[in-house]
Amino acid sequence: MNESLITVPRILRAPDVFFASVRRGRNLEAQCCWLAVSSILCLAAYGCVVGLAHSPWQALSSAIKMPILFVGAGLAGLLPLYFFALALGTPLKLAQVAAVILAGIGVTAFLLLGLAPVTLIFVLSSHNYPFFQLLTVASVAVGGCIGAWYVWRGMLQVNLVNERASAKGSRALMRMWFVLYAFVGSQMAWRLSPFVGDPTQPFVLLQPSRGNLYVDVIFAVARMLDLQQPLWGAQPAWLGGLCFVPVIFLILGAGLVASTRGS
Repeated sequence: MNESLITVPRILRAPDVFFASVRRGRNLEAQCCWLAVSSILCLAAYGCVVGLAHSPWQALSSAIKMPILFVGAGLAGLLPLYFFALALGTPLKLAQVAAVILAGIGVTAFLLLGLAPVTLIFVLSSHNYPFFQLLTVASVAVGGCIGAWYVWRGMLQVNLVNERASAKGSRALMRMWFVLYAFVGSQMAWRLSPFVGDPTQPFVLLQPSRGNLYVDVIFAVARMLDLQQPLWGAQPAWLGGLCFVPVIFLILGAGLVASTRGS
């Protein structure tokens, strides 16, 4: 347990050392286990704080659902990234790809844990539900982008780019994987919602099937600004997708920075 709690800080202090050990295949199963335990504990703590904005039951529910969201999205992206690596001619083991993905999830979880005290202050001093929605989305988006940057950096350092795969082609595939990971994660978040919970409504474990996450973000902004009727009125589905554009650019921007440093 002690080892799991210090694994992510070690990655943040010396990522090159960690990814070098992954490249050599040293102690991969144990490192994956430690990263998974650390991620689950940090994400559960953050989910609990977020859910407290509604009730203790919501706090317990979010503490369970937040690890399911990130670890589940990571597992969903594991095989695509592994097959992308094989398509580029890189003989990576599945455990090596899992270690890199879990490192990114662990970094995200650690950063969200650091934001938990800030979130708790707003929980104790404010009752603006749309604000809590946006605060959670923003925190998860920023933490997810930084975690994605570590995945990018890790895959480069465990030799995703070699003599059989051009740097340009591999980076293009990695960008495609990041967009796929972001969409899978956002869809899972929508299906597992609520994480915050409207304090004016009774506790529910899962919301019934609804519309689009990105449309809901737009209307959360409108409610926070006390706008009675958004200008678009008809709620076209394509407009909701505009909310995701900044997140995509953040993820691709993190990848570009990583590729610049890795070249």
